[in-house]
Amino acid sequence: MKKLALVGCLVSAIAFAADKPAAPPMDKPMGGMMEGWTPRKVTKEDKKAITDSMDAMHKTMMGGNMEEVMANYDYPIFMMTDDKDGNVMTNMADGASWKKMMEPMIKGMAENKDMAAQMAKMPKPKTEIFYLTDSMVLVMNKMQMPMGKEKMEVRSSEILINKGGKWMVKGQMEGGWGDMAKKQMEEMKKSDMAKPTEMKSTAGTGGPTKGGMK
Repeated sequence: MKKLALVGCLVSAIAFAADKPAAPPMDKPMGGMMEGWTPRKVTKEDKKAITDSMDAMHKTMMGGNMEEVMANYDYPIFMMTDDKDGNVMTNMADGASWKKMMEPMIKGMAENKDMAAQMAKMPKPKTEIFYLTDSMVLVMNKMQMPMGKEKMEVRSSEILINKGGKWMVKGQMEGGWGDMAKKQMEEMKKSDMAKPTEMKSTAGTGGPTKGGMK
């Protein structure tokens, strides 16, 4: 009797399952929100190409030529940092704004020979490379930097994309720049406010004319 009841349950379960629509086969595109999405496969993780590109970018940056440095970036680029209180800041920077932010630091590093000599003595940075696709890569870095008599660990990350066969920076993430960024923004606002404004002609209204005050 128990065997008969068990068989009956199995038959009912099979019949119920048969009434349900069949699951879509995985070799066909999924509808709804997944429509148009094609998962990408990583076919070749050429990590040496990434490290070679990063080394070349570092040498270019230490050279201080801004045109050569900027040629390694695909603008606009994503930037992320935080301040001393842990408040996270993000920004999409075009070429002009990125240059304005970074040029003083890059030129300062290139001209500071003592700093360059100290950096050369630091342990080699540890880098982890993660391929999202053949054309999208995340790079995670750990490095030591001299801060006075101490060594500080600095962690950073880059988003690289392959554009026309060249690996370029599409995003940068590094903590601790938020307070400096806020100070720069305040100085930029003051500088813009200090710029003289052009006087427009208001002839016929009793106001100042193009030639000056009447």
